[in-house]
Amino acid sequence: MELSSLFILFLFGVLGGFLSGLLGVGGGIIFIPILSYYLRQMGLEGEEFIKYLLANSFATIFFAGLISTYKQYRIRQFYPKQIALTAVLAMVSSTLVSYGITRGDWYNKKAFSIIFLALLIFSVFRILLKKPKDALEVKKSSPKKYLLTGLLTGIVTSMSGLGGGVIMIPLFNQYVKIDMKSASAISIGVIPLILIPVLITYMFAVPDQFIVSDQLGYVLPTVFFPMVAGLLFAAPLGVAAAQRTTDKVLKFIFASLVIIVIFNTIATLFK
Repeated sequence: MELSSLFILFLFGVLGGFLSGLLGVGGGIIFIPILSYYLRQMGLEGEEFIKYLLANSFATIFFAGLISTYKQYRIRQFYPKQIALTAVLAMVSSTLVSYGITRGDWYNKKAFSIIFLALLIFSVFRILLKKPKDALEVKKSSPKKYLLTGLLTGIVTSMSGLGGGVIMIPLFNQYVKIDMKSASAISIGVIPLILIPVLITYMFAVPDQFIVSDQLGYVLPTVFFPMVAGLLFAAPLGVAAAQRTTDKVLKFIFASLVIIVIFNTIATLFK
């Protein structure tokens, strides 16, 4: 890969890492467009394109989640019980759906785009149109709601290529009824746990179309490692910025970012 391409991937890693730390979304809404571009440049289309896109988005998001979670732990904004409750069913559902995707050809580009778009519209609707309510303390929130949130998040994650934050944060904020900072902290802690079994599934799958000699199943280290380098620099900065930002501003940034991606996704459907 050319030096200019590596630098562009690094810059997207910086942007995605900062947003991951700031909003707890994992960065998938940034990584998917740039990964789509480079994977198409490599000659991928159809079902194989989707599998490579999901695998490498997940690999990048996994590291984004790890880095941001470590920073959350260092500043004592870390909720292990709630993270575990959300992750347990999310890991099961995401693994089962990912296994089905890697073993079949039923999940095509159009289906991916429609699900991705529906997820984004749902997220921005919940954030912008629902009236704010008094937030609960995390320790007083319902454990069952974390389990249900995790179940849905695992399904959506495996089908969208996102880390899950784009669905978890609205649910934590509007369904579990905790504030945005706590929602973001729990979301980013759940993301790496969800992706462990999913990544293993993609790494041990056998692609129909091989691209480079050092790939691990559908995972391409030469593509996602430059973005991880950007994550190492920017994700901790995003976490620090989130602590100085109000809930209202975080909601606005989250919604604005999602709206941009919605229009981009609609445009790709009509190409």
